[in-house]
Amino acid sequence: MRETATVATQPSDIRELGPIGGQAMVEGVMMRRGTAWGAAVRRRDGSIATTSRRLSDLEGWRRLPGIRGVLSLGETVVLGTRATLWGATERGDESGDGYSRGGLALTVLIAVVAVLGVFGLLPAVLVKAAGVHHPFLFSVAEGLIRLGILVGYLWLLSRSAAVARVFAYHGAEHMTIHAFEHRRPLVPEEIRRFDRRHPRCGTAFLLTVVLVTILAHALVGNPSWGVLVASRVLGLPLVAAVAYEAIRFAGRHQETLLGRILMAPGSWLQTITTNEPTDDMIEVAIAALEATVAAEALPAPNTGTVAIGGAA
Repeated sequence: MRETATVATQPSDIRELGPIGGQAMVEGVMMRRGTAWGAAVRRRDGSIATTSRRLSDLEGWRRLPGIRGVLSLGETVVLGTRATLWGATERGDESGDGYSRGGLALTVLIAVVAVLGVFGLLPAVLVKAAGVHHPFLFSVAEGLIRLGILVGYLWLLSRSAAVARVFAYHGAEHMTIHAFEHRRPLVPEEIRRFDRRHPRCGTAFLLTVVLVTILAHALVGNPSWGVLVASRVLGLPLVAAVAYEAIRFAGRHQETLLGRILMAPGSWLQTITTNEPTDDMIEVAIAALEATVAAEALPAPNTGTVAIGGAA
């Protein structure tokens, strides 16, 4: 865990280094590209703290379609949790406000159970219990319930003032990445020219998962209870992998008609999960991106663990 100075550097060709993504935190932003990641958080005294690290070199796995999606999701959960712990420490929140390591571990566990149970299995159980038998109608009804759960949950979250502020950092993250990808100067007045929505957003990914499940589960039809549970729970990583590839394709082809079509549902949902940021939020996003770029010059760890904030 360390504070780093910002660096005004950008790659000569962004396509050679790959896309950059990230996520918002409480009063902060975490970004990642390839095996490099960085985070920035606004301290209570108004200063900005940054940290940056490299991930273990799993480059061979990261290039395999299907595998890379599941690997990326797992790393995102780990990075997000540990970056949140780092940010809470910098802000002086770790001893309270629910930011202990045990508290965050429990939060992640509950989130996984909720995703598998409420988001993955519950919609199918409700439709089957309602007596819907036609395979296509079964899949569509299940998908609509899943979509309703997702949109309703995000909308309720957005009503919270604290979450609305995190969503503003989410917007700052996207706008800063847009400016970086268009090779614009990383200053608030330039960054404000860009959309707060981005095709590679995790929100867009969740909605794409819902749409993919409608098609995938239509092939399964109205199965027995055993097959239903197995396909909705064990099949979720496969569906997520397909959705990841769709989002990746849309991000690389966002200027084409097909790319815009793939982006449209996620872009709409991001009107809920992103808010217009203030300049001080954009400054934090800039610091996170610059820390990530700086981390690309660091040596990769030799072990199979992820090192963040000095802890493996």
